[in-house]
Amino acid sequence: MRALEHSLPLKLLMAREAVMERFRPHLLAAGVTEQQWRVLRALCEADEAEAGELAEAICLKMPSLSRILADLSGEGLINRRNGTEDRRLRLVSITEKGRALVAKMARHSEKEYAQIQNAVGAGAYAVLMNDLQATIDKLNSLNQPAPD
Repeated sequence: MRALEHSLPLKLLMAREAVMERFRPHLLAAGVTEQQWRVLRALCEADEAEAGELAEAICLKMPSLSRILADLSGEGLINRRNGTEDRRLRLVSITEKGRALVAKMARHSEKEYAQIQNAVGAGAYAVLMNDLQATIDKLNSLNQPAPD
């Protein structure tokens, strides 16, 4: 077995923690969990999202997303409704109150991104983002069935 220092899952977790340590205090101060923030951020980029697609896009399991959506709906930050043609679909959108919260938090978030980019270098940051996406794409392609 490879040495722990060469464990890809562990390195990715360590990188995530190093990044999230910078964002967590602001999220806590706003009364938003990391998962709730991911939901709100994603909904700001879409007029409306189907819950299953949203869960996949932000790396949440449906049971967790369902609980989070109930909480966010109770706070008046999102709206939920059933699809018109397929009543089994659960559609989610962000409210004006939710957009205002994201806009308020985005200023701090962008400051943190700027500090991260300054610390690692803009070029290295861009390479990192590209390399991460390429890795995700390649690993996801391993899970796809081979064409006949």
